[in-house]
Amino acid sequence: MGEKANYSCTIPPVATYVGIDPGSSSGAICVINDYPDGHNSVFIAPMSKYTDRDILNVLQSASMGTPAGKVKAVIEGVHSFPGQGVASSFKFGQNYGMLLGFLTASDIPFIKVTPRTWQKYYGMKKDKDEGKPQWKVRLRQRAEELYPDVKLNNQTADSLLISNYCKHYE
Repeated sequence: MGEKANYSCTIPPVATYVGIDPGSSSGAICVINDYPDGHNSVFIAPMSKYTDRDILNVLQSASMGTPAGKVKAVIEGVHSFPGQGVASSFKFGQNYGMLLGFLTASDIPFIKVTPRTWQKYYGMKKDKDEGKPQWKVRLRQRAEELYPDVKLNNQTADSLLISNYCKHYE
């Protein structure tokens, strides 16, 4: 179901990084496993295609085989916006809380990072006159530069960038 890079390894990863772009219809979870030989594997789970149970399984599986203390996650710290409907705000908050609970239940340490923080890491900022579709295309293009073998779309690119950011924060 998820998108994977063309790399398989029978030895366990030395580190695992999870990036979460929350949202029930537009979000995704990306898991990057780094291996001793310098290769990595990437798995992306678009949340619109997964049940809550599937998402929990993805997170629980993320740390399997990785040495203790070598799994970490970044979840985009988000909030509701003015003009967003009450029902959609409630659903969004419910999904976000569920993801925080799943990370905790999976024993994955995490930090919350604003979109501006992880985007700044890549030297990217939305232009004043840039529409959301154009901005999402630029983010996807940056993710494709970093991981050219991973199949991405505008829905999944942010989670890959967040996961890659996770590799580099201390």
